[in-house]
Amino acid sequence: MLYGPNTNLGHNSIILMIEAQSRYINGLIAPVLAARRQGSSLSLSPKASVVKAYNARVQEVLLKSSFNDPNCNSWYKNDAGLITNNWSGTVVEYQKNLARVDFEDYEVEGSGVDVVREKPVVDLGRVREETLVSDRVITVMGVLSVGAVAAGFVLRNSKYLRVR
Repeated sequence: MLYGPNTNLGHNSIILMIEAQSRYINGLIAPVLAARRQGSSLSLSPKASVVKAYNARVQEVLLKSSFNDPNCNSWYKNDAGLITNNWSGTVVEYQKNLARVDFEDYEVEGSGVDVVREKPVVDLGRVREETLVSDRVITVMGVLSVGAVAAGFVLRNSKYLRVR
């Protein structure tokens, strides 16, 4: 389920979350397709204990957030007051959570279980949207750019460069 429980954002683009989800889902689908190519079947279901622990971690953070304030009445909460829509951290944290598939987190069944046993963890990495350039480098490049434009303007209007 894309854009499912606890993936909504109030501070960034949901596209970043959906990209991470689709990469993760592809990591789950790949071994199923590999098993099928071998004439085998493979079924993956998240372990209930893993889902419960994950939800507990997310809710623990959200309970300390402004979304949980008693004066905050919004669609973020369900009738029981549980925050089921919003993610509890940053996009980068979410992407890192979905950067690898650990098949130990899943009930694995079917005649193709060997496909998963051969590679029990799949490192997917994450899409990097943020710049790898520091603020200082960006500032210096900005200053140099303004200086280059100013120098060009001065030289263009200089009597030394005029054609006679």
